[in-house]
Amino acid sequence: MIEWHYPRTELAQQYMNAFDTGITGALALFAPRRMGKTEFILLDLAVEAESRGYQVAYCSFWNLQDNPAKALRLALDGIKKSGYWREKWHAYTESISSEISAEIGGANVKLKSRPSTPAGEDELLEIINLLGKLSRERRPTLLLLDEVQHLSNERFASLVATLRTQFDEHRKKLHVVYTGSSRDGLQRMFRDRKAPMFHAAQQVDFPDLDSKFVAFMLQAFEKASQRKLSLARATQIFNTMNRNPALFHHLLRHMVIKGIWDIKKGYENFQALVDVEADHQLLWDDCKPIDKAVLKLLVQSPQFGLYTEEARSFIGNEIGTEGVSIKEVQNAVKRLRESQVLYSPSRGEWLLEDPQFRNWILSHIGS
Repeated sequence: MIEWHYPRTELAQQYMNAFDTGITGALALFAPRRMGKTEFILLDLAVEAESRGYQVAYCSFWNLQDNPAKALRLALDGIKKSGYWREKWHAYTESISSEISAEIGGANVKLKSRPSTPAGEDELLEIINLLGKLSRERRPTLLLLDEVQHLSNERFASLVATLRTQFDEHRKKLHVVYTGSSRDGLQRMFRDRKAPMFHAAQQVDFPDLDSKFVAFMLQAFEKASQRKLSLARATQIFNTMNRNPALFHHLLRHMVIKGIWDIKKGYENFQALVDVEADHQLLWDDCKPIDKAVLKLLVQSPQFGLYTEEARSFIGNEIGTEGVSIKEVQNAVKRLRESQVLYSPSRGEWLLEDPQFRNWILSHIGS
């Protein structure tokens, strides 16, 4: 079996050392979607934690988006089964493969989830009971909570309050790694004065992969195809793909299946089948005209601010009116935040969650 997983053992050891030495009891890792953080926490961090005597539970709050409390309870129920992280990862990669296949087949359909429901009392009591049992065991516990920004929805306030209390009460035995693909969602939770469990977390940007990752993947490609690819050219293609490890892996797999041994030609063929920027186009198409105008303003003329007369005149010109009100701009910003497009690193400053979406707007929308 050819190993396609690029191990990040040193990074996993660095994070676990922070727990073992008591520097922190919680870490919050940010990275955009498909940048490798889930693969890392399942195949590197979970394995490293178990080797140190931890029991580990993984929960993605996107598994049951309408009922994250149930998703967490199921994860805690299954904590006794160790060493199944590849099984979890394969299930996750199958979902990614389905997305890519849908794009290739021209049937990229977005399904609307059911309305989110607040956590029930019985579900919360069961979570409290399970966390209490874990805290009384000899072995420490590491909880891997993926896409935690989903809990910033006010409907899940009771679940957040429960976790806040439980993590604070059992902080010596329960360690937590939060991951998220929305800076705004994470920051809203970490800045919430009512949620000190998030204040205690050390926030770090999950580091991008580099040419060492590319070299590793080319070795796997060579084993699968008996062909060598140029590292320099492959690294250039990887950078063109916004250093997206999931897409780069799919590119190499596509080349093996198609029998294409030149990565430039392989990428051109891959682009013809899969629009690697389709997410950006879909995101743009879903925006209202005033939302698009706000984004263009932030990309092209950020010096105007958002609510000045100059800014509102710019937005008005974009949508064909003389001007817009501050309230209309505020509503647009609220929608963009809820869609995980914008975030505010500091008061009065607004940036796009995904820098590559900013580049896409500049290159596709123009002036």
